[in-house]
Amino acid sequence: MIKIILVGASGAMGKTVAELVSKSLEYKIVAGIAEKEEEGDFPIYDSFAKIKEKADVIIDFSSRDLLDPLITFAFENNLKLVLATTGYTEEDFRKIDEASEKIALVQSGNYSIGINIMLKVAKELAGLLDDFDIEIVEAHHKYKKDAPSGTAKMLFAAVNEGRDGKLVEKYDRFSENKARKKNEVGMSSLRAGTISGDHMVVFAGEDEVLSLSHHAASKKIFAKGALKAASFIEGKEKGRYQISDVLDK
Repeated sequence: MIKIILVGASGAMGKTVAELVSKSLEYKIVAGIAEKEEEGDFPIYDSFAKIKEKADVIIDFSSRDLLDPLITFAFENNLKLVLATTGYTEEDFRKIDEASEKIALVQSGNYSIGINIMLKVAKELAGLLDDFDIEIVEAHHKYKKDAPSGTAKMLFAAVNEGRDGKLVEKYDRFSENKARKKNEVGMSSLRAGTISGDHMVVFAGEDEVLSLSHHAASKKIFAKGALKAASFIEGKEKGRYQISDVLDK
């Protein structure tokens, strides 16, 4: 049985992970981290320093603000990491790379199987449709803080790789009165209601449009992927792994 410390335990994703684990014999959540301490199926603390339970892996669905104490706690307790938080900066990614030199971790902006297939297809289409304009649109619930989403950035990276790194992200056209440039990829974000996560990549050419889209009907798809990553990382000593590594296993 894989013992888990769940960071962001009181959030929507944390609760979804906990619900799935409660029905599983493969995993057990031994402790959680949140803004306020709670008692329930497992203790939830407001500080890593208060955790006394032994675990195998940390699953993080919180915010980038906890990255430093999370990594420190993982080092001190020889814990593996599944990082599912979005909104990381370049400096954060540098810290994650450095951490992977000592411990095993999986980091991804999206743990959905469908999205990761979509990334592969988007890269392929960007190369095949090399004279088509590309736009990326994403929608999430009204409480999501970062925009564009981590998944939208992953989709841009995929199409950019398919175009040999020649594309440029464009976030705001309202401040300019100019036609789009050929290498621009418009990034549009919607925040409303309880949308779990919708992503679309539009390839628009002369007189025809091809679209790739993914709809997340619930948060369970991300929780399932994170748990699968926890199983994958269990036997690894150190290194940074992608969700593609988990799915290719």
